[in-house]
Amino acid sequence: MTLHDMIRSDSVDVFCNPDDFAESVVYYKRNGLSRTINVVVMREAFAINPEDGDTITPVFEIQVANDSLKGIASDELNIGGDMISFAMRVGKPAERRSITRLMQHDEGMLVLECR
Repeated sequence: MTLHDMIRSDSVDVFCNPDDFAESVVYYKRNGLSRTINVVVMREAFAINPEDGDTITPVFEIQVANDSLKGIASDELNIGGDMISFAMRVGKPAERRSITRLMQHDEGMLVLECR
């Protein structure tokens, strides 16, 4: 097994493990297809809406495996077109949110901004 293979495997089996910090969400592709994946949702940030300068909107950071079956592959991601459904707070109902930015990525993980 190469280092590349180990990084990809760890992203799915370790970092996006629902027995630890990950949770199941639904990833909706722009083309209408969807699938359930495990991600880590960071729910602590807010941003000021640049359109009016007054409205504070929640911003979520999603950490997901760079994998086309068990996560989201970087080459399939459609920023502004794809969505993820998750709860704003743990225990609340899930809502669809747009993927607005690819914050960073490597062979193992993507870090996405959702609003």
